[in-house]
Amino acid sequence: MIRVLVVDDDKLARKGLISIMPWSSHDMVVVGEAANGAKALEFMERHEVDLMFVDLSMPVMSGMELLQVTKQRFPGLRSVILSFHEEFENVQTAYRMGALDYLSKVRLESEDDEQILKRIQQQMTGDLSRQTVANPPALSIAAPAPESNTHTKEEEVWSGLEQEWRALYWLYNESVFQRLCKQTIEAKVSFRRVEGLFMRVLSQLETITALDIELRSDANDVRSAVEWLRDYRKRVYAQVRASSDFTNTTTSILKAVWFIREQASNTLHAEEVADHVHMSRSYFSQCFKKLTGSTFNDYLRQERMRAAERLLCETNQSIAWVAHAVGYNDSKYFSQLFYEQTRLLPSEFRAQFHKGDD
Repeated sequence: MIRVLVVDDDKLARKGLISIMPWSSHDMVVVGEAANGAKALEFMERHEVDLMFVDLSMPVMSGMELLQVTKQRFPGLRSVILSFHEEFENVQTAYRMGALDYLSKVRLESEDDEQILKRIQQQMTGDLSRQTVANPPALSIAAPAPESNTHTKEEEVWSGLEQEWRALYWLYNESVFQRLCKQTIEAKVSFRRVEGLFMRVLSQLETITALDIELRSDANDVRSAVEWLRDYRKRVYAQVRASSDFTNTTTSILKAVWFIREQASNTLHAEEVADHVHMSRSYFSQCFKKLTGSTFNDYLRQERMRAAERLLCETNQSIAWVAHAVGYNDSKYFSQLFYEQTRLLPSEFRAQFHKGDD
């Protein structure tokens, strides 16, 4: 049984949360409540608590201060953030400090209580069993009832998207990024879930890149959240390109990716790119595969095919001209590679694109 403490200076909000949530259905029990961080600490000195629902804005000791203290004194304690004002930076900081999830007080009444606790329970169970899977799927182990098959399928799709976003391959690969953006917009999940995922992803990204990029967002639906992330990614590349620091592996590989995009139409070898980012060839190849999910040669070929797709759509030049423009002197070999990637010959791809103009 997961022991829960609810910490909120708003008594009505506190009592309301305790009364409306189906705690017992998800192996949880509320063992106490507190009006501020100081009271919460007093309670935890005398009682065992596994999970804390905590408001960020409280008098005496704020939720943020409480998280800082409990991280040291109760390292096994997990937390869920309650935020009325939805202050993006504060919630982001809470995620960096290990918060499992966050609930908007504004939207709490419209949320699915069962799904909220189910998601949190599964994250708690994953922590307690120390599963080796980096991102455990947000699905119950128990077989779903027949009438819930559609809902379960949607959860499976979302779970897969979450894992892909967290893998960060999208940061380096434009095709992966565009696909994830499209699938996220089409997924049948709430804005809050998308926003929460992006917060966690950017916390991870901020930690490994050490870049200082404004995180404030005014997104209010899934589509605007995706557009905001698209803009954030552009700002990441802008900072990386302007930086002369080669000590951070992640930013060095981002520099390499940008260099490949600029030079893709020329003869290009891994040694040249490695030298550009001040790495040995072997270490560069190792890091490049780990971070991008592709070998250097596969990535270069993908970039060239993407450039070819643009040229086929935007110009009326011959296939041989397009092949040469993206770095291939042999148009037959280019057509073979293009077919392997798109399952269409260059001429078929162009015809299919222009068919929409009719």
